[in-house]
Amino acid sequence: MTKHIFWLASYPKSGNTLLRAILSSIFFTENGVFDFKLLESIIQFENTYYISKIKKFIGNDLSKLKNINIFYKYLLKIQEKENLGYQEDFKFFKTHSGNFSINNNLFTSEQNTRGIIYIIRDPRDVCVSWANHTGRTYDQSIEFMINDLQSLLWIKGENKLFDGENVPQSFLSRWDKHVISWTSNNWDCPLLILKFEDLVYKKEETINVIVNFFKDRFGFKFQNLDNKVVNILKTTNFQRLKEIELKDGFVEAQTGRQFFKSGERNQWKSKLNRDQTLKIEGKFKKVMDKFNYK
Repeated sequence: MTKHIFWLASYPKSGNTLLRAILSSIFFTENGVFDFKLLESIIQFENTYYISKIKKFIGNDLSKLKNINIFYKYLLKIQEKENLGYQEDFKFFKTHSGNFSINNNLFTSEQNTRGIIYIIRDPRDVCVSWANHTGRTYDQSIEFMINDLQSLLWIKGENKLFDGENVPQSFLSRWDKHVISWTSNNWDCPLLILKFEDLVYKKEETINVIVNFFKDRFGFKFQNLDNKVVNILKTTNFQRLKEIELKDGFVEAQTGRQFFKSGERNQWKSKLNRDQTLKIEGKFKKVMDKFNYK
């Protein structure tokens, strides 16, 4: 295996889409002007299309992949460069999977990981955003976030390989364990940890942190960078993204629900009651303290 995957990892509703918008504007435009089509250059790994590339290798287990213990035997095979189907030196992939091992089968490996950007968000705001995104109540959202065994279904690709009953799933676990799984490993690959709040409220400073990460750790050189940053700031603010979504829709939104809603910090203060807040803080105190979520 070669180091050919660059992971953009996060717990759901933590800012991964905003990060993709910024990165795609840096890497895949000449002027930094963002539009939704650019997101197609950084897609989600958890798509059954990639499973179809190795279905002969999977054999009789194909009908058993809903069983996560069986499915995880094949994840590293899916991640081989020839099965991912691109010619570039490396490729960005979004993921919400935790970086866990199930029955000694890894989600991913140091050997095929070029680098990692992990984006973290205040779990109290994640709770509010996840509830809005999925139509759950805040209590249901909390139960989702504190579930040690929580998983997420893969996106059904156009290959129609799976019906609604046997779609594979990836392991999420609870919010704090997800964060630790990506941010506390000792792999020999560069890791950048970003906070959602900085992406929104310190965007220019954070874009420069991202650019310097790629310059310093990978030797990348960027053309027209100053102009790109100006245009990224203009075209990736939440108000503009909301307006585009309302006008043209957004494929990643849940049916009938708005994806880009507010992007604000501390929404939880006016949304969650005392018991809900204390439950989140009690479950996740150690990691919240580590990342200064007071």
